[in-house]
Amino acid sequence: MSGFFLPLFALLYAPPAFAEPKDDARRHFADGLEAARAGAYADALAHFQAAQAAWPHPASLYNIAKAYADLGQIPEAIATYRLYREAAPERAADVDPILAVLEAQVRTEAEPAPVVVRDGAAVDPTRLARLEDLVVELGAIATELRSEVASAPEDPPPRTDTTPPPPVPADVATAFQEDAYERVVVTASRIGQDPIDSPSTISVITSEEIRRAGAFDIPDLLRRLAGVDVMQLAAGHADVAVRGFQRKLNNKVLVLIDGRSTYIDFLGTTFWSAFPIELEEIERIEVIRGPGSAVYGANAVTGVINVITRTPGEGGQVVATDLGTPGLLRTSAVVSGREGATSWRLSAGLQRHGRWAEEPEADPDEPAVEPFLKPGAGAIDGLRANARVDRTLGNDAALSVSAGIARADNEFYNLGALPNYALSIQHHYVRADAFVKAVHLRTFWNANRGTTGPWTSYAGARELDAQFDNEVVDVELEAPTEFEVGRSKHQLNAGGGWRYKNIRMSYLEGGFDQPWIENHFQGFVNEQATLGRLGLVGSLRVDAHPLLPVSQTVSPRAAVLVRVAEHTSLRATAGSAYRAPTAIESYMDFALPTPVDGAYIQDFGNRETLRPERITTLELGVHDESTNVHVGDAVVYVERLTDLIDLAPVTPVLRGFDRGQNGVRVGETGWTNEDAVYTAAGLELDLELFPVDGLDLFANNTIRRTFVAGGVTGGTIDRSVAELSTNGGVTWRSPFRVDVSVAAHYRSATEWQLRSFDSETLGLVVTPAPVPARLLLSGRIAARPLPDEDLELAVVVWNPLGFGENPYPEHPEGQPLIGRAFGQVAWRF
Repeated sequence: MSGFFLPLFALLYAPPAFAEPKDDARRHFADGLEAARAGAYADALAHFQAAQAAWPHPASLYNIAKAYADLGQIPEAIATYRLYREAAPERAADVDPILAVLEAQVRTEAEPAPVVVRDGAAVDPTRLARLEDLVVELGAIATELRSEVASAPEDPPPRTDTTPPPPVPADVATAFQEDAYERVVVTASRIGQDPIDSPSTISVITSEEIRRAGAFDIPDLLRRLAGVDVMQLAAGHADVAVRGFQRKLNNKVLVLIDGRSTYIDFLGTTFWSAFPIELEEIERIEVIRGPGSAVYGANAVTGVINVITRTPGEGGQVVATDLGTPGLLRTSAVVSGREGATSWRLSAGLQRHGRWAEEPEADPDEPAVEPFLKPGAGAIDGLRANARVDRTLGNDAALSVSAGIARADNEFYNLGALPNYALSIQHHYVRADAFVKAVHLRTFWNANRGTTGPWTSYAGARELDAQFDNEVVDVELEAPTEFEVGRSKHQLNAGGGWRYKNIRMSYLEGGFDQPWIENHFQGFVNEQATLGRLGLVGSLRVDAHPLLPVSQTVSPRAAVLVRVAEHTSLRATAGSAYRAPTAIESYMDFALPTPVDGAYIQDFGNRETLRPERITTLELGVHDESTNVHVGDAVVYVERLTDLIDLAPVTPVLRGFDRGQNGVRVGETGWTNEDAVYTAAGLELDLELFPVDGLDLFANNTIRRTFVAGGVTGGTIDRSVAELSTNGGVTWRSPFRVDVSVAAHYRSATEWQLRSFDSETLGLVVTPAPVPARLLLSGRIAARPLPDEDLELAVVVWNPLGFGENPYPEHPEGQPLIGRAFGQVAWRF
């Protein structure tokens, strides 16, 4: 069972990633295996050594040692086998017999041979035994050659290596290892699998890509992916959408850290600056494009983003600092180690970023302006720390405990007519994982506490500042297993869990002192069956939500995969997902300000009749890795979104002056499900190339159109998301210890339908607001000046067009994107 458990622990929690140098290593490793099969052991040795230099891996070490042994270089083979044993101590039982044979051979050759006297003459018994073996071998070879000559073609192919290798002891002639540098993903089905076998379209950003991108935060990294739209309204506010349906405070993508939800329930979104992790401790980011509720439940509507951190004890230590303009500072430290069965990782850092837009100078004829944060505050100002400890308990059990804290002041743009806001948030979490054989128990506690309110407000105006306290306790048990039925292989993963929520906020019914408590229960099953080249996937999840009938939470997924070649698969996937109403949409009781002084609209939640948003998707895709120099994806999809939750039309009312609200109520509204049906069709093309050592290229293109039927805007095309998105980039890792990376991101023009309050009709009006096409460029040059140290110095320029006179916004209500220029220093040891 330990042979199953240890890979399970690695795959479920922090499996190995693949990166740019790893692509070079993968190519050399495959070439080495090909040379070894042809008997060209010297060529095989060179390729395996190149693979190990590009990206160290125990399998490369093993194959280097094996090639040395096949070439008769026994001392080198012994030394390398010992390195392999240190790198993979769990495989000691496999390599110890090989070392024993080789070391015995070296001792035998070093010792003087005993003398045997036969017929009065001294005879070397070793030479005699060897000659006798040769006689037998020559007889067998002669018989084999006669058979080959009789059946050989007229023009036999030439031998690739005319020099036969020296004899190798039989006990050492084991096979070369072939399982190395595998591409492994876990987010699509919650089990480790090759992307070729994934039932969903998946993209991966690796640790090396993060290192060379020169990114300031995670949304910067996500811009490079097909089907992903990043919209920044301010330096501290980035909304990330997958396959469309973008909006302020986007709520249709589920963001995870090592499978732990980061969802903030009172708003239904993610604040990236509140993550308690550093870019330097991220192993990779997996992005699922398409519904994920069949595995993860509510809110995984159009996609899932899973940030996977490094396994403790791996990756060494790193200290890094970014410093530049506008007001940009990011510094971090990550320490990792291992002692016996215990490994750990600690990290800490701070992040600051200046605002893209300054407040206008005060008008002496206007009331004084009061800032929510201290005067001169930036768009982001945060501190964070994180820790994780893992311990294996024998061969069949392991524990992992982690905890983190983050404190951040953040600028963001609120929903609807609410203005530019500020947020002061403290995020805390504690997590524990237990693995016993194939069973995984995960539990965590999330807490998000703080205050929020308009970035600035007039002195004496109605108070809009609010407190919030959002706590979540999550317990989940899952048990993946593998079995065979006849010729079919099965991977079954089933589990269930409970989630407790305690939500308090000033904008909700009863104010901050009224807690809203919810208990959620869920169960899921994911089955993947393989029969030859055919794969079938079935997934189903059901949630018991306190505000929704169970029938509205059922989320199925089905996929058919066909391996048309060893490294090429075709996939057809159909699935459904839902977004549950947020606390704001369910429990809100808030006086919404209007542009008319002293007039407000009362906004009520609607927990009685709101239905969850529902999306259904059908996609056809091909994933191809048929060469060692590329990875490609092509996907076409159709998705249908219904029951979109939005504010209802305003019902005019007129009530007397309310001293508590410092105004007059002129209307009432609430949250409702739209009658409109949104149907989107898209094409995604994605290609990564790594043709030679040190050169990596990527290019992807997304074409998408969304049609609206019914509702107020029925019969139109929704143009709030770019219909054409193109990304491309190149990285050159030169032999001179200098790296150059360049990337470009193009988005076609968009048009938003903005709602505003009409003081004459006391209702909401919709006004078109265009955003022009935009091109965002970025570049990074890095050097490692010390040959024996991993000290890296870099210069990054992000959005250089933003330094011009007319920088563009990505949303009509957002701030223009200003360029960044900063230096980076990182020391890894």
